[in-house]
Amino acid sequence: MTASSRSGPLPLIIDCDPGIDDAVMLMIALMSPKLEVGAITAVAGNVPLRLTSRNARMICERMGRPDVPVYAGCPRPILRKPVTAEDFHGESGIEGIEIFQPKAPLASGHAVSELIARLCAAKPASQTVILSGPMTNLAAALVMAPEIAAKIGHLVVMAGGDQIGGNITPFAEFNVFADPHAAAIVFDAGIRTTVLSLDVTHTVRAEAGRLAALASIPGTEAKMMVDLLAAGNKLEARWKNGQMAPMHDPSTVVYLLAPEIFEVKPCRVSVVTRPGAQFGRTRVKDARRGPHSWVTAADADAFFGVIEDLLKARA
Repeated sequence: MTASSRSGPLPLIIDCDPGIDDAVMLMIALMSPKLEVGAITAVAGNVPLRLTSRNARMICERMGRPDVPVYAGCPRPILRKPVTAEDFHGESGIEGIEIFQPKAPLASGHAVSELIARLCAAKPASQTVILSGPMTNLAAALVMAPEIAAKIGHLVVMAGGDQIGGNITPFAEFNVFADPHAAAIVFDAGIRTTVLSLDVTHTVRAEAGRLAALASIPGTEAKMMVDLLAAGNKLEARWKNGQMAPMHDPSTVVYLLAPEIFEVKPCRVSVVTRPGAQFGRTRVKDARRGPHSWVTAADADAFFGVIEDLLKARA
C-alpha cells in the first residue's frame, strides 16, 4: 500500500543512516500529511552510529518534529568489517547546514528491540517500513523474531544496482556493500519489497533548474532543502566529474507519495555474499510473482514536483 491509496496518513517506520540524502528524505517524509512517521531507527552507514542517530534527531528538530522518537541501532555490520562514507558526506555526515546537538535525547531502548516490539504489536501486513541505509537493524530483528516479516505489508528500500553496476565498487551499491549479509537476510524474508536502486536514482538528479525552482519558494524549510541539495551537488561533482547529486534515499519516500511516476517490474533479488570482486552485488531475476519490485524508471520532473508542492504547502 502507498500513501496515495489510503484515506488517512500511512503509518511509517524509517530506518536510515543520515547522510545528506537521508536528511532530504526525512524532510520530505516529515512534511507530508500523507505520512505518519511513528519512529526513526538509526544504523551505522554513511557515518558512524553516534552521528547518524544525532543527525536524525537534528533533522526532526529543524522540522519542528522533536516528538518523533529516534532509536539508535546497530553500530556495525553483521559480519564484514565496517565501512563508512565520510569522504563523500563529510565528517559530520551532513554538509550544507549548521550542525548542532539536538535537544531531544535518543529514545530509550535499542532500535532492533523497538522494531520487534512495534511490528509484533501490529496487525498482519499492516506496516510500511523504509530502509535507506545498510539493512543491519531489520536483518537482526528478523533473525531474533522472524514472525515480524508477516507484519510488514510493504518494505521500500534504497539498495543495489543492476544495469548501472555499483557506486562503491564496479558491482556493488553502498547500502548493500556495507552489510551484504543483512541485505541477503532481508531480501530472503519473503516480504513484499519495492527496490529503488541506482538504476533509477541516477536518472533523477538535483539539476540547477530544479534547485532554482525550489529556491524561489519562501521559508526556512525550502532554504534548508536547497542548502542540502547544493551541498550534495558540490560533493558529487568533486567525485563524479561534475555530475549533480542523484536522489538516492529521497526516492523511497517519493515512491510512497507518488507511485504513479515510477515504472516497476516484478523480480526476485539476491545478494552476493561470497568474498571477491562481486561482493555486495545485487542480482535481479525476473519473476512474475515477485516478491520484489524493481523500479526501472521515474519521471524526474514530477519527482521534484512532489518536493515543490510539499514546500509550497509549508511556506
